[in-house]
Amino acid sequence: MLEYARDNFPENPNSFLHSAELAKHQGNKENLELYLSIAQKHFPELLETWLKSAEYSMHYHDYISAELFNNKARKIATKNLVAPFIQYAEIAMLKKDWELALSRWEIVRKSFPKHPSGYNQAAKAAKALGKNSFAIELKLSQEYGPNLLSKPLVKEKTLSYAHTNGTLFSFFPLIWLKATLNLKSEVQRNFLSYGWWVLEPLLHMGVYYLVFGFLLNRGGENFSIFLLTGLIPWIWFNKSINSCSTSILEAQNTILQTSLPTLIFPLICILQNTLKQGPVLLLLLGFISLQGFGPNIYWWSLIPIFIVQLNITIFFSCLVAAVIPFIRDFTYIVGSGLTFLMFLSGIFYDYKTISTDWHGLFFLNPIAFLLKCYREVLVESSSPDLLSLSYWGFSFIIANIILAFIYQQLRHIYPRIILE
Repeated sequence: MLEYARDNFPENPNSFLHSAELAKHQGNKENLELYLSIAQKHFPELLETWLKSAEYSMHYHDYISAELFNNKARKIATKNLVAPFIQYAEIAMLKKDWELALSRWEIVRKSFPKHPSGYNQAAKAAKALGKNSFAIELKLSQEYGPNLLSKPLVKEKTLSYAHTNGTLFSFFPLIWLKATLNLKSEVQRNFLSYGWWVLEPLLHMGVYYLVFGFLLNRGGENFSIFLLTGLIPWIWFNKSINSCSTSILEAQNTILQTSLPTLIFPLICILQNTLKQGPVLLLLLGFISLQGFGPNIYWWSLIPIFIVQLNITIFFSCLVAAVIPFIRDFTYIVGSGLTFLMFLSGIFYDYKTISTDWHGLFFLNPIAFLLKCYREVLVESSSPDLLSLSYWGFSFIIANIILAFIYQQLRHIYPRIILE
């Protein structure tokens, strides 16, 4: 059929280009060069002629000819065609001239800033050169926009130290960067921008205030303050666990391509939710002050309470994230478990309404104890149980150290597990 096409339609370049493709698959280099030479002679203004010529030269590792053919392709290509420039960079990649490849991928990024190969392939070249921080910046720029490359995001010295010593603290600049970029991306997608950080807990409060304060008549004096001091810490805990639950599975491409510690991915989610919690907590304190529960010396106790809650949140969030890759069905249990825990934590009711015989069991729930501490400081203007708070704090610090060690032991198992 191709022979018939060549004989009867000699003015059609596709008959010769397809013949060259067939010759390549047949391993007939002589015929391939024959058909390409005919296409080059009779169709020199056709872009596909030179792209295919360069492609076949690359296939036979003739990079000098590939460069010459690609040069002709770039000369006749229109400005909106990316293919000749990608091929230009790929030739350097095949030659393993990584510096040259980086410079050519830069040309692709400048001319076609939205094309992913200018970032992904350049990241591979940067990694081959040992420029790990630049490789990370390129991948982040592909996700969040090319403007990120105009500023240094991760110090090379810090990243090199982290890879050498394997300490989690060394990766904190990367965790911070990823978390803040995710927040900016989240804000840009929403019409109300940062307003949702405040509106969301207020909407939750409105629903629960209506149900428990009016319909069930479970409210009372200062019920709005009582509800907010329980609801805002709970939202932080709840959102952190939910967002962390599939963080390792969602990062499977990164895990398969890099040697980053797996623990980084749930920590990014926790940091995101913690940063969102800051302004909401400040507004809570302002609202409480306007209601006549002004600042006092006991407010300093919020610092250790906040630190203890952070440790508790890290433990349960990272524990859930660690288990789900092994037991995928656990994702369905997490939501129900959190709902059950919410009603056992005293968000909508005072623990004093429960029989004192049950108080010991009730406060085995660390979230219930934390909410009690928040309310003692903000509503009752008294000191929390600092001894018990210290006990919970040190217990979860030790638990987090053990969990970090488990993550370290599993870091080489996760790549295999997430592919199953």
